[in-house]
Amino acid sequence: MNEILKVESLNAFYGRSQITFDIDFSVNPGEVAVVVGRNGVGKTTTLKSVMGYVDKKESRVFFKNQDISDLQPHRIAKSGLTFVPDNGGVFHNLSVEDNFKVSEREGAFSRDYVFELFPKIKNILKRKGAHLSGGERKMVGISKGLLMNPDMLIIDEPSEGLAPSLVKDIAAAINKLEEKISLIVADQNLAFILSIADRIYIMDGGRIKRSGTKEEIKKEEIEKFLAL
Repeated sequence: MNEILKVESLNAFYGRSQITFDIDFSVNPGEVAVVVGRNGVGKTTTLKSVMGYVDKKESRVFFKNQDISDLQPHRIAKSGLTFVPDNGGVFHNLSVEDNFKVSEREGAFSRDYVFELFPKIKNILKRKGAHLSGGERKMVGISKGLLMNPDMLIIDEPSEGLAPSLVKDIAAAINKLEEKISLIVADQNLAFILSIADRIYIMDGGRIKRSGTKEEIKKEEIEKFLAL
């Protein structure tokens, strides 16, 4: 199977500080890949590097068989990759509806689709981003990303800070999305990870320490890295 995303020897830097070291990973079409690890191990930097937000050296990133390593973030987004940051990327001074308007592109993912995915959003369309709860911000952020109609969605820490019921809602949405789109998710909530992952990449100290399918990597092994 041809990977939709392939990352080779990802070495990411903030100034002179190297954050990730020789990271290799890939995502297949229709797959949910999860980058697992505690805070500070390089998960977010890895995702941002793929999108061109972080300086990369001697690294190659291929998306849909095209080399996007040196493209600017807006060009990468136009190629079909959408990044949802941990705060949802919601504009605080705009209503939810206006947040949607600035993101919408023609395609299969419509407002009706995101309302089906997250029914609660229908009731907050007029509310400004600054007045959303953490869970609402996560749902609106994922919805904004979908309305751009990408080929792949990258989501950073979607379960962080959420009540268990909302974590289940986000997991259910991601599992539905898997039928239509490829995803890569960074998270450290074990139950959430196991409920969505097809493939798992465990990070520690800026490196991939273990990778494999959910069936190949034992729950206890993930727990060990999250507890370090």
